[in-house]
Amino acid sequence: MDERNLNHELPSGPSRPEDREPLRVGLFRAQRQYLADHVFAIVSGGGEPPNDVVLREAWEGIMDLPTDVLLRTTDFLGKIVDDLHDQWGGWVHSMPGQPGDSGFMFEPALDASDEFQAAPFAAIHGWYRQATAGLRNALEAMVCGSALAVRNDTARYTDWRAGSYEPKFGNAVESLATDQRLASIDRRLGSAGLFGRNPDGIVRDTYRKLCRYAHSRAGHTNYDLWQSNGPVFIGKAFTQFWIDYCDAMALCYVLLKIGWPSLVLPEVARPLFGWASQRWDGIGEAVEAEFFPKG
Repeated sequence: MDERNLNHELPSGPSRPEDREPLRVGLFRAQRQYLADHVFAIVSGGGEPPNDVVLREAWEGIMDLPTDVLLRTTDFLGKIVDDLHDQWGGWVHSMPGQPGDSGFMFEPALDASDEFQAAPFAAIHGWYRQATAGLRNALEAMVCGSALAVRNDTARYTDWRAGSYEPKFGNAVESLATDQRLASIDRRLGSAGLFGRNPDGIVRDTYRKLCRYAHSRAGHTNYDLWQSNGPVFIGKAFTQFWIDYCDAMALCYVLLKIGWPSLVLPEVARPLFGWASQRWDGIGEAVEAEFFPKG
């Protein structure tokens, strides 16, 4: 598909058999089944027969292109998909397990976990911009939670979670930057560190990059990524999403450690910091050493 073939009709699935190709490897991907009701604590519609099944035309119009992207992504970029799944699993098993474990970080970490699970699902189906925008949500939640934690501001935290107070990302980063212990770490890291401003530190710089997708800024819209209507498989765009995912998750581990000192970094996450050095002014390993020293 290219710009000349754009049309304004609602998409529907190809109607000719020759327009479809069967899977030849990884045939487990062709299966679509319900999970049994007993695997859920609560099942909406559990035990009831279907009574309003979608029309085939609508199903194919919604699902055909994303399914094609899903299959092509897992055909050619399976190791990246594996790593995204492993990184999300590492986060889930490392975050506070229940509200009583952390007064400030359980809910932000849980929100971030949802984003870290949903974003790869969107990206693997070709929605690269929307997937990357989800990473911004995760980073913002963790910045705000950790900023309230260093100030021990339980009143504001309670209001935030109740919806009566909206913390601002920039103010939250400033709170972290002025914390005595974190300011000392930033000085040791050098340059703008993690929380600097003018020039921006790694947290602000990463957030700014993710915001370009969240706000569909020039060069970061769906069409910019696909050069087409879509979704369509663009390996370079999926790989860039993975890079952004890894950087966002590494920062979220740092923020979780700040707000919840009991965090133990999972081994699957350690390579994130060394790799991030390429984009973090060479300080990735130093950040790891400050917050997650080995041995």
